[in-house]
Amino acid sequence: MFSRGLVLCTCGPTGRITKSVTMLKMMVELNIFDFVLVFSGVSTIDNLVIHALNRFVENVFVYHMKPWDALLQSFGEDRHAIDASPVVLCFAELAEGPSHQRVVECRMLALSSFADARPWGLDMYRCPQCAGPSQNIQFNACGRKFYGSKWLQTKMKIHCRQCKTSKVDIAAPTWVHSCHTDNLFRVWYHWPLTNSQLSEIGVRH
Repeated sequence: MFSRGLVLCTCGPTGRITKSVTMLKMMVELNIFDFVLVFSGVSTIDNLVIHALNRFVENVFVYHMKPWDALLQSFGEDRHAIDASPVVLCFAELAEGPSHQRVVECRMLALSSFADARPWGLDMYRCPQCAGPSQNIQFNACGRKFYGSKWLQTKMKIHCRQCKTSKVDIAAPTWVHSCHTDNLFRVWYHWPLTNSQLSEIGVRH
């Protein structure tokens, strides 16, 4: 099957600002491309992402994998690449059933790390009290720790260095999904987040 794709080796606003992501998704919805990939970290360091990007392109155009599967088996398996920058992928697939309707989704693939202020891959997390950035918050696992395929069930506790607020027993949002790979701490969620989802992680409008 012939695939048409667009890879944008940019960073920051291109994959973060809702209006920008909406326009990228529209290019897939209008059937101009079958997928659009963009990096959404603060910066994109070529040496850290090039090998995973090469593998993604090879998976799609040589091995004819679906774009999302190709992403999981490239960036999802390269800790250095996904640690350097989350990846946003807008892609189209044919729905199951007799209609074979073309369905477009936009997802972010990220690496979860309490130590690096990215709980469940959400580097935009804010203090629920003062709305301070995640860099001002100390994140730690809380209570029983889960491993293997259930690692996402581990709850966390936070302490804001800015306003001194502490909170425990915080569960991962239901809209954060664990990637079904052999590598732990890879998560995905639909992107961009809704206002309700942003409020859930302390982002004020």
